[in-house]
Amino acid sequence: SGTSQNTQGSTTAPSGTDYVVNINTRKFHYPRCSSVNKMKESNKLYYTGTRDDLISQGYDPCGNCHP
Repeated sequence: SGTSQNTQGSTTAPSGTDYVVNINTRKFHYPRCSSVNKMKESNKLYYTGTRDDLISQGYDPCGNCHP
């Protein structure tokens, strides 16, 4: 579609991603949440699935974006 990828620290989540999980803090976020941009790339897990699945795996919703 002619859009170029911005590689300066604001990596966008792959399409189809429902949530971005921080495996360090064990919180999950909407891909558009500002906290996602502050995460280390090594702590990011791009997750496709339901909110309930993440909670059952022991993750907590973000306090900013309230997924």
